[in-house]
Formats: sequence, C-alpha cells, structure tokens
Amino acid sequence: MKPIAILAPTALVLLAACGADTDTAAKPAAVDHSTMDHSGHDMTGAAKPELTEAQAAYKAVNDKMHAGMADIPADADVAFMQGMLAHHQGAVEMSEVALKYAKDEQARDLAARVIAAQKAEIAEMQAWLKARGVQ
Repeated sequence: MKPIAILAPTALVLLAACGADTDTAAKPAAVDHSTMDHSGHDMTGAAKPELTEAQAAYKAVNDKMHAGMADIPADADVAFMQGMLAHHQGAVEMSEVALKYAKDEQARDLAARVIAAQKAEIAEMQAWLKARGVQ
C-alpha cells in the first residue's frame, strides 16, 4: 500500500476526532466579526480629516500634473516631451507651494532653484514641440 493511501484515511480520522468537518461540500461556518480587531480600519464610513492648506495645494498640483501626463501620444519623442513638460510644470507649481508654506530655509532655497531650472527646461521643451507643430 502506498504511503498516501495510508495517510489519507488516517488524516480523516484525526480531523473527525478533533471535531473538524470532513464534509468538503459543507458551507463555511459564519464568522463572528465582533471578536476581530478592526482598529486599523475605518469601519464607520467617517470622513477623513481635513487637509491643511499646504496639503490641499500640493494635492491640487499633483492631480493637475498627473492629469497632464495621462495622455501619452504614440510618437515616443512627443510623448517624452509632453510628459516631461507636464512633470516640470508640476515641479514649478509644487515649488511655488513650498515657497508659500515651507519654513525651512534650505527647502525654500531648493524650491527657488527648482523653479529657475525647470522654467528653462520648460522653455526648451515648448520650443521643441512648437518647431514640430505639436502643442
């Protein structure tokens, strides 16, 4: 007799002895959710806390940037330029939010430098697209 042929009936006997349901067609038992820890889940449907002004501004910039990057043309060169254009414009707008709300001088300095660098690259990308009759 093969080992599996011996083990299968033995497993069924052990399961039955432990009170396990050996009927594979049986429906699953009802689960008592009241005993479960739901502390990590919002089960009430309560609204999330309001965003701060800075968070709302960053979110608006992020949403606008990603919307601008969503339309991807078939031409790989145009797709790159248009996607990067939206990305760089988002970086400028995000940096402007930082200048309005950030308090750390190093963060503010970087935001100002990002604006200058990205605006130069934005002009280059816009000129590239314009030269090819794309906007």
